[in-house]
Amino acid sequence: MEYKIDNNFHDTRLDKFIRRKYEGLNLTGIFKMIRKGKIKVNGKKVKQNYRLQEGDLVKVFNATGGETKKKEFVDLSPKEVEYIKNGIVYEDEKILVFNKEADMVMHKGSGHEYGLSEMLKSHLQVEEFTFINRIDKATSGMIIGAKSLPVTRELSEEMRERNIEKKYYILVDGVVSKDEFEIRSYLKKTETKVVELDEYEPGAKESLSYFKVIKRGRKNTLLEGTLGTGRTHQLRVHLSNLGHPISGDAKYGKRADHSMCLFSHWVNIGKYGIKLNLEVPEEFLRVMK
Repeated sequence: MEYKIDNNFHDTRLDKFIRRKYEGLNLTGIFKMIRKGKIKVNGKKVKQNYRLQEGDLVKVFNATGGETKKKEFVDLSPKEVEYIKNGIVYEDEKILVFNKEADMVMHKGSGHEYGLSEMLKSHLQVEEFTFINRIDKATSGMIIGAKSLPVTRELSEEMRERNIEKKYYILVDGVVSKDEFEIRSYLKKTETKVVELDEYEPGAKESLSYFKVIKRGRKNTLLEGTLGTGRTHQLRVHLSNLGHPISGDAKYGKRADHSMCLFSHWVNIGKYGIKLNLEVPEEFLRVMK
């Protein structure tokens, strides 16, 4: 088989490219094929960590049974197509930002045949589309997607370097007294949830969150939260242990007759000059009343 490298795989390691094209081959087998010259680039033997360049010609000899089958897009119902169209907050040739509803799953699995990621792949007819950040199933608001592998790599690096800013509207139980405050602690995953620790212990990670009050009600408070670190369930655990769990958070707070009131409302992707802001959800205001 021959593969001419396009912009999607520019600067991708050879072994990762082969792994994507041949899911039936394990890395040990791929390394062996490269070492024995059964995989060549531009007619020459190269190392497995060779970074492919646009225009390179990759030849794979005698790789039978392992080639990845072309994936089919899921069939979307008219209702799902309408949901996707209404949820797109921003779109250009590289990036798509989507406003996810609470309780919508991001990806297939855990009893779900497909999730939002598969729906958008189908809507765009782009297999390479992927979200570069994740939010909990119960969380709503903006999530960032990339339409190609180079943009995925670029945005993922921006995310790791914390160059992409996100803010959340959060409705919590009780009246918060301080106008602005921060919470710094250690978080550690257990089998069922995330626990907060005052001191480090093996497996724990330092966490930092910033909060400011937007509006106070009689029985609850609307906050804006910003992540200083990006730990699992960070905002939920910090606020719960403060004594002000997020309204509707059945895992760390109280059961309620409404979805969890945690909404990703503000995104700033400085590298691309994209800054987006959404209003407080009507559901939050209804719960406050």
